[in-house]
Amino acid sequence: MNNPSHGFSLFELLIATAVIGIVSALAVPAYRSYIDTANMTKVTANFEQGLWVGQSTFAKDKTRVTIGLPRTAPSDTQGWIELLNKGGVQAPGGGPADIPSTNNKTSGRGDAEKGVVGVQWFAARESKVRKNGSVRPVRDAMLRLWRPLYLSFVEQRAEISDEGIDIRIQRKN
Repeated sequence: MNNPSHGFSLFELLIATAVIGIVSALAVPAYRSYIDTANMTKVTANFEQGLWVGQSTFAKDKTRVTIGLPRTAPSDTQGWIELLNKGGVQAPGGGPADIPSTNNKTSGRGDAEKGVVGVQWFAARESKVRKNGSVRPVRDAMLRLWRPLYLSFVEQRAEISDEGIDIRIQRKN
């Protein structure tokens, strides 16, 4: 009498384990690449949203001044950050999408680890004669946004003023 086998043989289990190992070896890097691409898209969207908000706020203020109304745009960096983070958008690494920034090359241009856009405000200034006789030039009010060196991005700096937007590549990985 022949007993039918119950369960799997050792060979069948080894083959199933090998197939699962091969599939997971291919799936994990693809998933990681997918997550990185989604995070870079989020940083770009936050940067471009900042450009749009900055440009539209400057245009609105220019129109208000033209018709004799007072400006309503923020007059400091913190005010701009509150305006840009109004919707509660988060950075890929957590926390707010925009933070105060400086022009320091090693730090202060946003947060490259979390993918946070840096924000810096420059108030308008009139020309002024310095003690040495040179003249400090006039500068329009300007909002500066930094897209950080996040993952494979290049760092970009955008300067937004009444004159428009100037975007430049600052550094590459």
